[in-house]
Amino acid sequence: MIIKTILFDFDGVVVDSERLHLKALGEVLHNHGISYPNDLLNDFVGKNDSLFYQYVIDNLNSSYELDYLLKQKNKIFDKIVRELQPIDGFLDFIDIVIQKNIPRAIVTSSSGETLKMVSEIFPFQNYIDIVVCEEDTTRHKPHPEPYLLALERTGGEKETTLIIEDSANGIKAGKSAGCIVFGLTTSLPRKPLLEAGADKVFDSYKEISDFIHLE
Repeated sequence: MIIKTILFDFDGVVVDSERLHLKALGEVLHNHGISYPNDLLNDFVGKNDSLFYQYVIDNLNSSYELDYLLKQKNKIFDKIVRELQPIDGFLDFIDIVIQKNIPRAIVTSSSGETLKMVSEIFPFQNYIDIVVCEEDTTRHKPHPEPYLLALERTGGEKETTLIIEDSANGIKAGKSAGCIVFGLTTSLPRKPLLEAGADKVFDSYKEISDFIHLE
């Protein structure tokens, strides 16, 4: 397998923040007395916060404005973000990627404001060439636009570009962009990642490194 470019999702792939985002999203609803199905949060793994709260407004409770709910979520996330850690194995993996001078980018549904908060805890920007975030595209995962933009900015060719994702929505976006997509079981088990179209699913960065003979 020839890999010339690597694109990383962010939450659940670079940093252990997916659980923190879901916690903050749900806490806003709890604080405002909005009931929701048990599986709702998992359905929105890999999608941006605006889509989540717009769904809430359209289907569960229309009493609050979108901007208000987003601000409430960011306040909660700001308080719990210091629990954040890089995903186990990411630092070893990215060090090898850097040594081999492989172009790399983060492609995330998170906002620039969220990334700024995270960067104060973990300076991920020191390891990455390019970041594509929520504000950079008009359409978001599972649409391929974020990954197509990353390919353009990195100069990568889809046939030799590896995408690492932890969500079904991200995998769908990566496959629609025509790239090789690996699932990482940090947020979801193997089955839904394969069902979303992942070419391979791994439990660790070490497994990925061994499979593509990175070292």
